[in-house]
Formats: sequence, C-alpha cells, structure tokens
Amino acid sequence: MFDEILHSLRKTRLGSLDHGGVEQAGSAAALFAGHFDGITTVEEEFGGSHLGLGVMDNLAGEIVSIDGKTWAIPSSGVPRLTSYKEKIAFGVSAHGGMRHRLKIPAGVDTEGLTEAVDRALDELHADHEEIVAALRIQGTFTNVTLRTVHQPDFPGESLGEVIDDEIRFVFDRWEGTIIGFRYPDHSSGSTIPGLHLHGIDKHLQSGGHVRNATIAEVHAELWLDHLHIHDQSNHSDSTPIDFTRHQSTKVKE
Repeated sequence: MFDEILHSLRKTRLGSLDHGGVEQAGSAAALFAGHFDGITTVEEEFGGSHLGLGVMDNLAGEIVSIDGKTWAIPSSGVPRLTSYKEKIAFGVSAHGGMRHRLKIPAGVDTEGLTEAVDRALDELHADHEEIVAALRIQGTFTNVTLRTVHQPDFPGESLGEVIDDEIRFVFDRWEGTIIGFRYPDHSSGSTIPGLHLHGIDKHLQSGGHVRNATIAEVHAELWLDHLHIHDQSNHSDSTPIDFTRHQSTKVKE
C-alpha cells in the first residue's frame, strides 16, 4: 500500500538517487480511528534500522529506536528497553541511505526545525512534498515538552480521545537524542504530515513524543528516503483526520 501523495516520487528524478528507505507499518488513519492492536513486531519493523519511532501494542508506550535498540516510553515517562518479539501498533523506521549533516543554530524551536530541514532539502535539490527525510539530533535542548499517552480506557476509544488526556513532562534543560521524520504536508491519511519527533534522554530516564524543544548545542544528521507502507491492520476509515486538534493536557514536572 502506498500513499498516493508520495507515489509519484518513483516517476521523478529523485527516484534515481541513492536514497535509503522508510518502512512504515500501519496507517495513520487506522491508528487515529482507534485500532491499537499489534500488527508487527519490534524486530520486524526496527531490526537493522538506524532510527525509528512508533507506538506499542494497545498504546503501551511511545517508541524510540536508535541503531537497533528500541525503547517504549509508557505513561510514567520512563523508558524501558523492549524485546524483539513485542508487538507494535504503528511504526516508522529508516534504513540505509546517504547521511547528510544538518546545521541547526542555537535558539531554533520545533517550528524553526521544520524550516531548517526544508532548507537542507532545498540545498540537496529535494522537495519536502516528494520525499521523506529522517533525522537524528543529539545534544542539549531547552524548554522541552515531552508527551506520553495512557492505554485506552474503553474499547473503541480513538487516538484523539486518548491524546485529549495525554500527559506532558516539562524540562528547562534536557540532554539526549531526538529522532523523527519530515513527511510531506499533504496526506491522504496513510501518513502523519509534517515533522514527527520522538526523544529519549541520555540517562534513559525520560522520553516520548516531542511537543516542543529549543536547540542549545547539538549535532544533527538527516537522510533522504523513499517511503514503503505496509498496512497489515486491514482497517479502512474515511473520516477526515485533524492532526492539529490536540494541544492542551496535563503537565508533570
């Protein structure tokens, strides 16, 4: 299954470049509709990848995967190392490809980070509407807000309803690694548009979906990737998805 927004990539000049591949298990539409059952394993999605993110089976944790090690961050906010056989409900992982240095000056926040990635893509003659960029940012950040979600309270609860009651963790200063993917801004529902980031701190004591972060001093890299979607969920949902709807929630400090 391919997102038609990105399907035309193979017919463009970008298709001839030596890019890596982004493997996506599941679809955003199924996830947001409340289909949280595991559809593949940690090993099948993240084995051999250099970075990845996702959600565990039954929303048992946000996922951060770096160089073959995969952590789940449950509602407590404290990462735990997963086993290869554990199931995931949704996952995105980057494999292979040429690594490029990403320059991000101090003071850039998450909104500015999207602009920095897009500038880097322009310099590489790549259009962010025709490619997926994987990125890894390691170092020191300020004004960091991470979120985790609880497991569903009742059968059929949508991801939107779960996120309405998400838990946030706020840090004035935070050291660790943020990984993510810059998808095209337009999506048919198979993919999550824009910049999607997860993070884990250097001491493995905090992590989750990145709501906000400001660059202090970092080393950053990106890869240009083709997208391959493997949707084993067998769920279809035509309901429009509002990806920007959910903003306020609990905060833990």
